[in-house]
Amino acid sequence: MVSKKLFSAVLATLVILSIVGSTVAFAQTSDVAIATANATKNATSSATAKPKQTIAQIVANTPNLKTLARLMAKTNLTRDLNLTLSNYTLFAPTDDAFAKVDASTLANLQNNTTALSNVLYYHAIPAKYLKSDFMKKNETSGTLKTLNQLLLPFSVNGTTLKVDNATVAKADINATNGVIHVIDSVIIPPATGTATASATASGGFLGMPGFEALYAVAGLLVVAYLVIRRRN
Repeated sequence: MVSKKLFSAVLATLVILSIVGSTVAFAQTSDVAIATANATKNATSSATAKPKQTIAQIVANTPNLKTLARLMAKTNLTRDLNLTLSNYTLFAPTDDAFAKVDASTLANLQNNTTALSNVLYYHAIPAKYLKSDFMKKNETSGTLKTLNQLLLPFSVNGTTLKVDNATVAKADINATNGVIHVIDSVIIPPATGTATASATASGGFLGMPGFEALYAVAGLLVVAYLVIRRRN
């Protein structure tokens, strides 16, 4: 027969173990709940976080856009797509897209800055267009004016967006100064198209962008004023 003391000791032990087990289970449940809440919070923050890089910076830091980044650096497009005073849309060909271009054609482009600029600026639009903007349009096709003032045709078929002969493979990569759409082919301007750089694309007055141009003009006016004053 079990003594009262032994029974009381066993009962006390069971009570203690029950309390400890409940506490551990609650703690584990709380940890899971907290981890889940943090994961949800982090995912939401990531989805809604404001971009911290310009279009040019994103291109430079994206592994499958290395060829585009290297060619952009040969022109003024890297500089232009670093500007934050305006918004842009860049249709960015991947490394595989450039690999599909004839080797001699690509070599000629790399050795001819004017021709290279004409091609690369044909991929950039001086306004921000998300994929949803194209989907909302009533028309299934149209044109966009590029940074070098050429008309780039686009078409919509269901959820597929194409610009000229290229298909948008990944859309809506947001930047501080616009958006990038990754495309699967390099788009070439029509043979009759001539690159007429806009004020932004050409760099403004004397090739200087934005405020630098204003400072240059102001400096010239000051010099002219001093010369005239000295003569008088």
